[in-house]
Amino acid sequence: MKTQFLSLLFFVSLFGTALTSHAQTAAPDTVGEHKMLKMLAVDMCRQLEQENKKKPLSGLTQADAQQVFVRVFTQAVTSDKQLMDRVGGMGSEARAYGEQMGRRVVLLLLQDCPVSHPLLMRLGESQTPAAAAATTPEEAKLVNTLSAEFCSAMTPRIKELKGLSSEKRLPVVSGQLEISFKAHSKEIQQLYGANAMNDSGKLRALGTKVGAQSAQQCPSIMLLFVE
Repeated sequence: MKTQFLSLLFFVSLFGTALTSHAQTAAPDTVGEHKMLKMLAVDMCRQLEQENKKKPLSGLTQADAQQVFVRVFTQAVTSDKQLMDRVGGMGSEARAYGEQMGRRVVLLLLQDCPVSHPLLMRLGESQTPAAAAATTPEEAKLVNTLSAEFCSAMTPRIKELKGLSSEKRLPVVSGQLEISFKAHSKEIQQLYGANAMNDSGKLRALGTKVGAQSAQQCPSIMLLFVE
């Protein structure tokens, strides 16, 4: 259950960004901010425990799960004056920060709030399968190869990554992806066309699949992005 939702997070938070070379607005990775997000997750978990007593979260439809998550998240955010002041002063960057914050809070819930898991699983089911599934045996073989190489290369570097801020971890991961993609450029071009290595859309689609597979093979890498 955890790895299926992590596949969505890996795509949204990491691979979709790293492979398209778009700038990403990232909030400062500070001890104070992490503490604030931890408190937000604790508040959400408390609310979800109450919701679960009213109606088991495991029995919610996808639509109901989304409504509950949005309501609980909004209530937790709006009741935190410090957080509201912070977001209110960000102007045009507020939306990007809110999305990043939501992803990090979800990971904290996955780590520390078991009651949230059925709800998050339901949300993950509604968003991951179509984008993350390989469509042919040849593509599945390539995705598995790229994922295995990524996990093999990054797992020994967990200690190194823990010593970096979130913003500095992303280039390390992106660099490893670029190495793997270039090493398998021939296979990528055979599957997706001669211009595939210069097509950000095709690389993003492949990155989605590699991210989903990697999240199942080495989820500990993804968890580094909430520390």
